Amino acid sequence: MKAKQDKETRLDRIERGLEILLQGTSELKESQKRYGEERRDAQKKIDAEILELKESQNRTDAQIAKTGELLQKTITKLDEIGRQLGDLGLVQGEVAEDLFYRNVRYLFKKERDMIFADVKRNLKKKGSGEYDIVAVNGDSVLVIEVKNKLQKRMVDRFTEKKLPKFMEIFPEYRERRLFGGMGALVVKDDVSRYAEKAGLYVLTQTSEGGATLVNRKNFKAKEFS
Repeated sequence: MKAKQDKETRLDRIERGLEILLQGTSELKESQKRYGEERRDAQKKIDAEILELKESQNRTDAQIAKTGELLQKTITKLDEIGRQLGDLGLVQGEVAEDLFYRNVRYLFKKERDMIFADVKRNLKKKGSGEYDIVAVNGDSVLVIEVKNKLQKRMVDRFTEKKLPKFMEIFPEYRERRLFGGMGALVVKDDVSRYAEKAGLYVLTQTSEGGATLVNRKNFKAKEFS
């Protein structure tokens, strides 16, 4: 009787063991299934994010390309504006030179009782220098620098660097007294006084488009030679 009970007890334990094993196997399969589903879901999210990143990069690349095109168009436009401004500056420079060149004899005869026997325009020596207007009066020579708008730094450069080299570049004028002048279409009063203080004659245009000397009556030009 006892042996029979022990046998049943062992069978019960085996059955429970098998039941637990089967249950564990089932739970393992279920866990593996859930893991596979979660992995697939995670992969889908990753794929979606990668796709979104690619689309975002494509949009960024397209925007960069568009920006590059706009930038190139802007640069081209600025280059064209710069060229036009440069051309305009050259035209204005030629207008200014022509204005003072045509009027220098008349102005200095009228205002300073100076008669120029010879007036040259764009006197230059290749590789050495160029001077806008050079006028000869007896034993004197007047060198005039022409600008569109006169500024103090231009006065300094002319009196300190350019004018002192004139006799060296053109030794044929060494026996003459050297004077300087500056002419510009636009000359502010303070700049005019600055140039006058430096010993220069100052020329500008009138409201009617003519030319005039703006030096004061008691002005005495500086001799640079």
